[in-house]
Amino acid sequence: MTTEGFICISRGIVAHWIWSNPVLFQRWVWMILSANYDDREVSFCYHRIMLHRGQLAVNLSYLSKIWHVSSQATHKFLVKLEDSGMVTRTVDDKVTVITICNYDRYQLKMGASVDGLVDGADNRMVDQVVNQTNKDNKIKTEIEKTSDEVLCQVPLELDMPEAVEKEYISWEKFISFFNTAMRGKTIPKIRGYHLAEHRKRNIRARIREYGKDAVIEVVKKAAASSFLNGGGDKGFVADIDWMMGPRNFPKILDGFYDRRFSENSQNNNPISNNKDNGRIRGTQATATSSEEYSKRF
Repeated sequence: MTTEGFICISRGIVAHWIWSNPVLFQRWVWMILSANYDDREVSFCYHRIMLHRGQLAVNLSYLSKIWHVSSQATHKFLVKLEDSGMVTRTVDDKVTVITICNYDRYQLKMGASVDGLVDGADNRMVDQVVNQTNKDNKIKTEIEKTSDEVLCQVPLELDMPEAVEKEYISWEKFISFFNTAMRGKTIPKIRGYHLAEHRKRNIRARIREYGKDAVIEVVKKAAASSFLNGGGDKGFVADIDWMMGPRNFPKILDGFYDRRFSENSQNNNPISNNKDNGRIRGTQATATSSEEYSKRF
């Protein structure tokens, strides 16, 4: 059991039967602490077991030893937990897999807190808040991934030459990252599971010029830009091809579109004032398909 991190305890525990017995409460907290935070395969008593989030692998002799009680007392406690709807058990070849019920409801990922949001709420409302919080945290974690996590196709621990490593790109990971970053945004997501060759060429070219970190940073900046999501006076919406273009990429990277632009001010329109883009000014605000933009690169 790791000593890092923390667990959440509901205030409602003080009205539960287990609260009145400090020894039993200590055992219950130990089980929550020992449960897996994420799905992973573990070794237990010469067995390889796939444990899911909120599960732990034990046997009676092991629990009896660390709790300093008899096997009969251990079994009685587990049965009482099961009868109270606190755990479920699956016994297979002397290995018991215990599942903590409602683990996801209280042990929010990334340590997010909904305390206060759910005080006095009924169970249905609590579940809605928890599910939405976990969903938001998952999106936040995906967006905050590093360039290596998004673009590298092979693990870095293989110690490959740096020149070779730069050529390895996981397009599937990049598409997943891009679409997650654009969730709820006006910028269109990438359709399908494969990138067109002209898009790959553009992205590779930007990586060679600015590096993988810059590509990830541009995606994040574009997602956060009000102007690139249609907030300008002409409602211009960027897409993956426009973002990765040789003229637009460095401007996004430098924060040119981070500013808030007035919808009524033509002078504040960065596209209108961009000499490099002057020749396509008439079509840029009205073009909607990525194919139209790709013709310009």
